[in-house]
Amino acid sequence: MGFFARPRLSNEQFVQHSPIDGQPSDVLTLSGQTQIATTSGLTLIGTTGGTPQYIPIQATGGSNNFVLTYDDTGASPVIKLKLSSVSGGTSNYPYNESATTTVGGLLAGQNLYNLPVVDILQDILVPTLAPTTYDEVDNSLFLSAATPTTIYEIGCSLSVNMTSCFYRGCVDPTYCGSSPYVAGLPDKHVFYPDWVTSVTACTANLCASYLTTRLISAGSLPFCSEVAYCSGDTPTYYSDGSVYSGATPAGTTPYVNKSLCGVYPWFYGSTSDLPILTGATGATGSTGATCAQCLITGGTACVGLSTSNIVVDNYCITGKYIWFAIPSGSTNTKTVWDGGNSLSNCGIIPGDLFQSECVQYIYSPNDCWGTVASPGICIPQPYKFYVSNYPTSIDYSMTYKNS
Repeated sequence: MGFFARPRLSNEQFVQHSPIDGQPSDVLTLSGQTQIATTSGLTLIGTTGGTPQYIPIQATGGSNNFVLTYDDTGASPVIKLKLSSVSGGTSNYPYNESATTTVGGLLAGQNLYNLPVVDILQDILVPTLAPTTYDEVDNSLFLSAATPTTIYEIGCSLSVNMTSCFYRGCVDPTYCGSSPYVAGLPDKHVFYPDWVTSVTACTANLCASYLTTRLISAGSLPFCSEVAYCSGDTPTYYSDGSVYSGATPAGTTPYVNKSLCGVYPWFYGSTSDLPILTGATGATGSTGATCAQCLITGGTACVGLSTSNIVVDNYCITGKYIWFAIPSGSTNTKTVWDGGNSLSNCGIIPGDLFQSECVQYIYSPNDCWGTVASPGICIPQPYKFYVSNYPTSIDYSMTYKNS
């Protein structure tokens, strides 16, 4: 017959000898899985007020960063898992006060009470920063021609190279982002050489060009461009990894406009004969007379605005009649001449030096306007002529003013 015999572990039956009993110490080696099969846990003996007391060890309800620590807050003291802050120190700032000075990224006035110390250190050492540079996308337009200016003679044929350049924007530093650019590459550059007709260059290049030929007309001649671009690669970030700005969606830049100006030039020159200008068309055949068109053909053309002061750098003549002519459409009549080399070398128009203005119709000496060589601009233009009363000698500049 079998029988069940399991030794009872008790102080009466088992004793673990220690050296104080005059015998070698007994060592109990536990192997395998040792289970404490009571909810009270493994009980240790401590002393409270000189009286021995059992202190159980409890390892339930733990979480990350919990530690075993002595806890006598309950009915009986125990050794149990609790937050590390209760084991003799605290991870939170215990004083109800605010920072009085700015230290790193910690601003003066920030309340510190009960903040985790690691958060305070992070504020000090690693403040959250936005990108130093954040530039928006942009588009620029450049116009280039054989003669680099913005004012051209009406009726001339001009070859203009339009260059559109796209700027993707900039992010610096990128922090968690993968791209230093705000937007993606261009999808296409669209040119408007006359505000009506559009020409598209489908390219991912940052810059694209379009060559066009224009017949210069009066007034402002607009040239325009825009760029369609792809979306940005990634959002832009703060230094702590939070999003500063979402990824830029695909879009189109605003129009960029550049203008050239078409004007009728003004003229100046000198002649040995007294110019006799009468009537709307001027003298054309009198002995010793010079017609208005002859003056223009032999004179110097200045392509520029004549509505304000105009300057002849130097006639460089001796004993000749001087003259100048401005478009009659100019709203300002020249009433003062100024030699500029002395206070007395000036006067009014008409006066001692200049006759009254005389309006004459003329043609372009370069066939740009007023001739059949310029379709649509074949009407002679009225000009205000100013002619000296007598021959003079000039080796200095002359300024003609409205007042």
